[in-house]
Amino acid sequence: MSEAFDWSWLRQATAVPEITLDSYLDLPEDLTRQIEVEDGRIIHCESPSPSHQRISRNLVQAVLDATEKHDRDNRTCHEVNSELDVLFSEVPRFNYRRPDVIVYRCVPRDRGGRWKDKPLAGDVVVIVEVVSASTVTEDLITKRRLYAKAGIPHYWIIRMAGDDGIAMSIERLRLSADQLYVSGGGAVRDKDLFAVQTADPLEVTVTWDQLDRGFPS
Repeated sequence: MSEAFDWSWLRQATAVPEITLDSYLDLPEDLTRQIEVEDGRIIHCESPSPSHQRISRNLVQAVLDATEKHDRDNRTCHEVNSELDVLFSEVPRFNYRRPDVIVYRCVPRDRGGRWKDKPLAGDVVVIVEVVSASTVTEDLITKRRLYAKAGIPHYWIIRMAGDDGIAMSIERLRLSADQLYVSGGGAVRDKDLFAVQTADPLEVTVTWDQLDRGFPS
């Protein structure tokens, strides 16, 4: 039970030599929701702001509608989720991240393994990060490198007004043959009619009004 867990361990995480998949699996779920692991090193993640959560939730709903249509038309299977752990590597060092939004191929029920039904990086088709003031370097530099190295085909970056308001821009990056992200298009509020309008990797259109749902008038 999480009540019996010694939370001082997290505060002293720099003294822990390395986090492995085994130790991750032993942690209570409410703790794993507060951390990510990079090369065996714990990264504490601040709770997302209400603005951040609204945008992520609204994007999931908009992309889910498009994904369901794509799967019906093409007889494929994809899932759309937010803040779901994605495994990038188990060895030589454990590495997982929890993107704000992901579109990924359905995980086969019989795949097994200790990661169970959570996606591996190789399952992910689109990964989205909503940039907050505390995540600018991570989202624009560190994660951009990590996601490109993992071969994730599409990376979308959303910037908010004042880093904590409505969505102001969406940059869509696609992976080149050189395993580098290049521009795949984008949109800026008050300049572009749609926040997202693309057919790659699936046909999806998202309006600014859709992303604004739930924001105070």
